[in-house]
Amino acid sequence: MQKKQCLFIINPISGLGKQKVIPDLIRRFLDPNKFSYEITFSEYAGHTPVLTAKYRETFDIIVAVGGDGTVNEVATALVDTSTSMGVIPLGSGNGFARHLEISTQASKAILQFNESRSVQFDTGILNNKAFFNVSGVGFDGQISKIFAEQLKRGYMTYARCVMEEFQTYVPKKFRYELNGHMVEENYFLIAFANTTQYGNNAIIAPYAKPNDGLLDVVLIRPFPSIHLPVFTMMALFRNLHRSPYVQIIKTSSFSLDNEEKAPIHIDGEFLNYARQIEISVKPGSLHVMAPVK
Repeated sequence: MQKKQCLFIINPISGLGKQKVIPDLIRRFLDPNKFSYEITFSEYAGHTPVLTAKYRETFDIIVAVGGDGTVNEVATALVDTSTSMGVIPLGSGNGFARHLEISTQASKAILQFNESRSVQFDTGILNNKAFFNVSGVGFDGQISKIFAEQLKRGYMTYARCVMEEFQTYVPKKFRYELNGHMVEENYFLIAFANTTQYGNNAIIAPYAKPNDGLLDVVLIRPFPSIHLPVFTMMALFRNLHRSPYVQIIKTSSFSLDNEEKAPIHIDGEFLNYARQIEISVKPGSLHVMAPVK
């Protein structure tokens, strides 16, 4: 069997220090009978997609070693190519990897990679920007903006940002067309899900599939603050869709008037405050190394 050529691109600021041991773990746990490899570190913001574009024709697989932001950067540069993307998750949420049931323990993720196979995933498009996990507008966009400004990363920092912002966040007005009718309503957030979760097993769209040619548009109406613990538990137990405050639409395209210019995020990274949001799907446009279950 011919070995696959792999390039590991490591985000040096992901993983709260764990990224430093990744080269040694790759040496110890990657199957040398199946793969040959090289390792490189991104050196500045925006370097990862440059590296991916440079080497995508040289390697069979490019592995994103980092969080969902790193995954997005590698994947964006691999859309519509024959090169596959692998993932070793080191981020705060790791929503894409968790959807694939890739371990957040790096050594185990590498062992899973040894037994993985290439599958085709859809690419979501938001205002000409590619996304692969969950993007959105509203409260989650606000959290992405605040979280990016924090000096310390990690789950606890993210949870603190959520609790603090929830106290003061005001739901925004949106307008969209559904089944021939114009809907104008206030929403806490509107998420566009290609996979099931934001990260940390917070399931926003329990039935989202990244290979069905559709996105799950999750509309969450304003809800009483006392309901937040219930919302949290429903998300963790894959029942958020049962809430009376939640509506989910499966669609291949969606147009949204962001009337009050609520903040927008792409796979957890703050984007902008665009007034008009256009959503579409490119079916089967990305090859992903998924663990064999």
